[in-house]
Amino acid sequence: DLPQGRALDRRDGARRALRPLALHVPTRIHCTWSVCNRPRGRGPSVIVVLVVRGIAFVFPGQGSQIVGMGRAVYESSARARETFEEADRTLGYDLTKIIFDGPADRLDDTSVAQPAVLATSVAILEALVESVNAKLGRRATAGGEPRGVAALPPEFRPRFVAGHSLGEFTALVAAGVLTFQEALGLVAERGRLAASRGARGAMAAIVGLPAEEVDRVIKDTVALGSAVVANDNGPSQVTIAGDSESIARVTEALSRHGARRIVPLRISAPFHFPAMGRIGPDLATFMHTLHFREPVVPIVANVSALPHVSASAIPDALVHHLSQRVEWLRSVRYMVERGASTFVEIGAGQVVNGLVKRIADVKLLNISDPLSIRGAVSSLEAPAPVSL
Repeated sequence: DLPQGRALDRRDGARRALRPLALHVPTRIHCTWSVCNRPRGRGPSVIVVLVVRGIAFVFPGQGSQIVGMGRAVYESSARARETFEEADRTLGYDLTKIIFDGPADRLDDTSVAQPAVLATSVAILEALVESVNAKLGRRATAGGEPRGVAALPPEFRPRFVAGHSLGEFTALVAAGVLTFQEALGLVAERGRLAASRGARGAMAAIVGLPAEEVDRVIKDTVALGSAVVANDNGPSQVTIAGDSESIARVTEALSRHGARRIVPLRISAPFHFPAMGRIGPDLATFMHTLHFREPVVPIVANVSALPHVSASAIPDALVHHLSQRVEWLRSVRYMVERGASTFVEIGAGQVVNGLVKRIADVKLLNISDPLSIRGAVSSLEAPAPVSL
């Protein structure tokens, strides 16, 4: 619902309030309104601009990486190319070459995979923003130019952004909380700490059982804290994390309890696992060097399945993110219940929307290359005023 406003009439250069105006619209519609004048004697006219704001941008996490991802946008988009080049400069090594040419085992290493997934998703987002603004005839400005969704006109920004696991860091960049350079340094440090001082173990995706059933099997099979549900991805899909021996025992037990499929994940450290919390203090210390800004659109947090309440609270949330469950099922339901009717996955692959389609009956778009960007941008319609 819009807050109550008043229709105004200009008479002899003065504004006079004539009558209250209240508009009631579905939560999935974002409205703005302005007042103009009809010809003399006809009274005031209200122009209401209705803009559908039912879009959520979602970003994939570690495990979505594949050799060659992002190469096509690098070759076709100046903004994407700048993003990859900035990543190489910031990290001090040729991340782009590893992303494009491999080898795969190097790309899968946590210390490389995390900045690689972030850089690729941000590059694809920048290519999308570049194309949207080109269609709208908006010229890029030199120096200090906003990035991410802040570079879009407000009426074309998504209602929500969210990222799956590592993808939450991409969402922070998209919403303007961190610069790309800041986020890149953060995920590189996160990966370095995980590799050098974090927990050792394994992760596996479990298809065919809900989180509650998997929790029960874990409790009955291994010692407390040695394995957990790390990601609640949907009504019948979860990811488990733990020490390698416990994960082996749990997956065997889950097979007996009816799991349809069990897929070991290509990770070198078990995230969202309590023992990973040991690197939290060091990560918090690193985050004191960063400037967290208020988001330009709501970011739905993995751990709470609610929007981050303020920029100042985000560092603590990211520390908890190391060791606590990703509540993706609840996150998607939150966004849908509040008007998200189209989910746009931006990044390599279609992992996240593969999860979303098992949670909600919504429209799904995947943006990963120039062809998908052109398809999405060609369907854009500028919002048209409706005279009441």
